[in-house]
Amino acid sequence: MSQKINLFISHYGGDEDAIPKFKELLSRQDYDIRDSSIVESEPNNANNEDYIKSLLRRQIEWAGKIVVLISPKTAKRDWVNWELEYAAKSGTKRIIGVYLRGATDSDVPNALNDYGDALVAWNLDSIASAIEGANIWQDSTGNARPSVASPRETC
Repeated sequence: MSQKINLFISHYGGDEDAIPKFKELLSRQDYDIRDSSIVESEPNNANNEDYIKSLLRRQIEWAGKIVVLISPKTAKRDWVNWELEYAAKSGTKRIIGVYLRGATDSDVPNALNDYGDALVAWNLDSIASAIEGANIWQDSTGNARPSVASPRETC
């Protein structure tokens, strides 16, 4: 029987094609992913910052866990950092970073370093362990990396 997980997948818009690949990877572990992410391929004509934040707040609050897909352009995205900070401050949601191919430690958003619970390479076992509650900190190759985040209580 598959395990349902409500995720909000934070990402740089140019990496949107990685979302279905990520869900496919997790489906191999028998996860049934329900995703509340807002994607650019589904235009909503939103251009007012307060309105966009109101949409994101609802989606983040609905999710049980937050995953940020990390690519070479992720760290510089204000919206990604805002999403992670909001998730951390709005409750005890687990925040997990997952490196996409080609990403390095310098691509990790500041908010993940500040509020994250885990950071893992693109590896099913590592991702599943992080989702299940392991506070794993890896570099993009899967080697151990020290956590720079302060420990938070998560459920």
